[in-house]
Amino acid sequence: MENKNENLRKPAIKYAWLRVLLFIIGVGIVTSIIQAVGIVILMIAETDFKIDDFKSFISDPENFNYMLLLKFLGLLAALLTVWIFRKYIDRQSFMSLGFSTKKNGKDMIAGFSFGVVLISFGFLFLYFTNYLRVVDIIFDVETIFGTFLFFVFVAIHEEVVFRGYILNNLMKSMNKYVALAISAALFALIHGINPNINFVAIVNLLLAGFVLGASYIHTKNLWLPIFFHLSWNYFLGPIYGFEVSGLEIKTMIVQEVVGSDLITGGKFGFEGSLILTVLLIIGFFAIDRFYKNNEKKQYI
Repeated sequence: MENKNENLRKPAIKYAWLRVLLFIIGVGIVTSIIQAVGIVILMIAETDFKIDDFKSFISDPENFNYMLLLKFLGLLAALLTVWIFRKYIDRQSFMSLGFSTKKNGKDMIAGFSFGVVLISFGFLFLYFTNYLRVVDIIFDVETIFGTFLFFVFVAIHEEVVFRGYILNNLMKSMNKYVALAISAALFALIHGINPNINFVAIVNLLLAGFVLGASYIHTKNLWLPIFFHLSWNYFLGPIYGFEVSGLEIKTMIVQEVVGSDLITGGKFGFEGSLILTVLLIIGFFAIDRFYKNNEKKQYI
């Protein structure tokens, strides 16, 4: 009964594109305020803490603990903004964004496994074609567990914002694939400020937005993209030693790449590789076809 009543409620703002635009502005303002407060507190608590250049700051692995705190604050800001917009603008529940408790275990396993397989294939391809050399393997508790927590924050933050709120709203007023394309473009755009960005990396970030939203446009469930996003980042950086969207992360495998940046991804990491471009295209069509077939079976 509650779900039926919820579906009958009309948004306070009629146009989905306007809701999304106001949300982007709102989440940017709230995040800036909360993270600024966090930075001020850090400056007071630690007199030697300072940020001269933000790009240099976020790309320095030695600042990991500070980045963990700022990412947590960013997550809180995003969840707060989404909750406010969901309750007072969309007039829907926060949970209806895609946190269904039905069959979530399968979605979690499928999402996490897909990320592991995709990144592992890329690593092994570069290794066995001599584009990548393993220099050292370091088992460090902070690297293994601390970075996992960091990327849990990242995955929940970005999926709730880009798939949960933005894609969810856009799908209500336009074709779901058009909505997916717009949300993917916004996802790539927000990563455009990262260090060492290049054209192939931008294309891959756009494709990543398509892959992360491929299941959501059919199921409106966030568990698969959250766990896919988590395993993608975690195995890309902390485990296999690549940069994550141009950012250096403490890693277990210390490696170096040689040869064409188009193949290895260069300083941006594997996300700037044409190999990943091919994998992402295959991944999107595979996921989309799988859920399309499931939808057809439901009507048979």
